[in-house]
Amino acid sequence: MSHRKWIAALVGCVVVAAGSGAATQSSPQTYKGLEAVVTGVERAGNVSLTDCPPGANIVRGVIKPGDPMEFASVKVDFKVLPGFKPGPLPKPVLYDAAGKAYNTVQSFADVGTTPSFSCTFSFRVPTGTVLKRFAIDTASIDLTGLTK
Repeated sequence: MSHRKWIAALVGCVVVAAGSGAATQSSPQTYKGLEAVVTGVERAGNVSLTDCPPGANIVRGVIKPGDPMEFASVKVDFKVLPGFKPGPLPKPVLYDAAGKAYNTVQSFADVGTTPSFSCTFSFRVPTGTVLKRFAIDTASIDLTGLTK
C-alpha cells in the first residue's frame, strides 16, 4: 500500500471511530441544588475508595484473583448551584438492568466548599453486570450508552 493510501485509510478509520462512539456523558440531573453529570463508567479490580469530594481518605478496594466480582466505577462531575444548602447527602446507589441495587462504601463530605468537583464512586458487582442507572436518592441518571 502506498504512503498516501495508507494515510487515507487511517484518516477514514479515525473518522468512522469518532462518529460511531457512544455518548460521552449523561444529561445533567439536579438534587437539592447539586448538579450531577456522569462522564464515564469503568471496570477494574483495584480502585480508590475516596470520599466525595476527594480528601485525605486513601482507602483502596481490591478484588482478589479468581473472584467473580469486579468494581464498576462511575465518574461524576458535580456543580454546586446557587440554591444548594450544605448538609448530609445520601450515598449513591447503582442499579443493574434487572433493577438490583448495589451500594458503595463511599460518602459525600464537605460538599459546597468548592463550586465544582469530580468524584468516582465504585460499586462491587458481578463481572459483566449490565448497568442501568446511577442514583442519589430521587435523582436518577441513565447509564445506557455510557457503560462498557
